[in-house]
Amino acid sequence: MDTKEIRELLQKVREIGEPLKQDKELQVQSKNGIQDLVTDMDKNTEKKLREVLQTFTPGCTFIGEEGNQVISDSMWIIDPIDGTTNFINAQEGYAICLAYVKDKQPILGIVYDVAEDTMYWAYKGKGAFINNEKVEKELPKRPLSQCVWEASLNTLLVFPKLIDLFQQTRGHRSRGCCSLSVISTALGKTDFYLTEQAKCWDYAAADVFLKECQGISWCKKDYFSCEPNLYIAAHTQEVIETIKEYL
Repeated sequence: MDTKEIRELLQKVREIGEPLKQDKELQVQSKNGIQDLVTDMDKNTEKKLREVLQTFTPGCTFIGEEGNQVISDSMWIIDPIDGTTNFINAQEGYAICLAYVKDKQPILGIVYDVAEDTMYWAYKGKGAFINNEKVEKELPKRPLSQCVWEASLNTLLVFPKLIDLFQQTRGHRSRGCCSLSVISTALGKTDFYLTEQAKCWDYAAADVFLKECQGISWCKKDYFSCEPNLYIAAHTQEVIETIKEYL
């Protein structure tokens, strides 16, 4: 895809996201428990995204949270609403996420923060952008004692030694939206992020952005896993290795 096509796609994503800003009654279903939810808007949004993406990349396959999971060398990875619980409860912190994979390499990542109407996107080797502005600043390399990081409460329950890590850092936050947490790390607002239950559609789009901002990531399982995966985003390999000591 060339720059013109990417900008056309970004506009389409914005248009698809418009109904998500409207205050309307939602049909909510539980998938795997009371904290794993899906709405009719998730399903409708993914359907629209697939239709649009077929026009840009005819014949492409998809991995999606709400649809079939067909893994191939070239495909789109879709999360129609990352942060569904925030969306259901009319809170900020939910996003449309798209990642394009070519020859098994994620090359394009799009994260649309719907509530803030902010488009984060990146193309491998060409940089990361916020709307139309290229991200230029360098990531900070802070000592652990000055780090602010993100992880869900569930992650802290699964890895209780992380409480010891928390006591050595400046602070901990929980956003409830994997992609926007990775974006926060990529922009240096937070220093690292980890989750033990991410699937590839949760992090793939933001991960392209992270790496174009010179950040790094690590997965315990295969990057394209459709099963819960331990994922870490950080500024340096040293930080990732330190985090692993607490897992």
